[in-house]
Amino acid sequence: MARLTKPESIIKPVGYCGGCGHGVIQRLIAECLEELGMADTVISVVDIACSYWSLEALDYDAIAGPHGRCAAVATGIKKVRPDKTVYVHAGDGSSYVIGLAETCYTAIRDIPITMIVVNNGIFGMTGGQLCLATTLLGDKTLSSKNGRTREQAGEPVDMLNVFKNFDVEFLARGAVYDAKHVDQTKRYIKKGFENQRDKKGFSMIEILSPCPTNWKMEPVKASDKIRTQTEKVFPLGVFADRGGEQ
Repeated sequence: MARLTKPESIIKPVGYCGGCGHGVIQRLIAECLEELGMADTVISVVDIACSYWSLEALDYDAIAGPHGRCAAVATGIKKVRPDKTVYVHAGDGSSYVIGLAETCYTAIRDIPITMIVVNNGIFGMTGGQLCLATTLLGDKTLSSKNGRTREQAGEPVDMLNVFKNFDVEFLARGAVYDAKHVDQTKRYIKKGFENQRDKKGFSMIEILSPCPTNWKMEPVKASDKIRTQTEKVFPLGVFADRGGEQ
């Protein structure tokens, strides 16, 4: 059943752009933690990018890591405070480009954190540059004004297909363009927190999210783009589940 009340952990409105998926994702995180009774154990790690707003929005202990280094910061926190629920809320540019090494080695070491990666196909906070990992072929950005080409920047990479080669606990990809997929994404996020509660390994949930401001689209058209274009390159579903539910 849909939750009709605002999570108590959300204490103020912040500056996400209209139509951005980060706010929806932030709410899902808060809902899951409260429903699991884990809100009082949280230390969150956010990037110096769009997810930074959640530092002000959520009533959690939190730290903003250096750009791209969220997974490494979260690893350090979990190592010294294994009793805490440590999660990352970061973007695709941070997690898969600038911080790819940190994310890879957190997965390789199977660090028992919950990492939530927002895939909006672009570097959002810094003005809308091409993201080597996720910008679709043909998409125009601040640094690919004529559209991304394979010759110039290669093709986007489905990073969950990369991470599933490591021995990790849980990998899944959701989306937030309609109620059905928001509900499914919430299940993935909750699974990631349940794994941490149960002292299992590394969980990553990637979420396809619109960025109307940098895509230069109306919010409804941005959501349609995810459904009709982005999902073809980044399919939804569970990519790894050591608990056997894949």
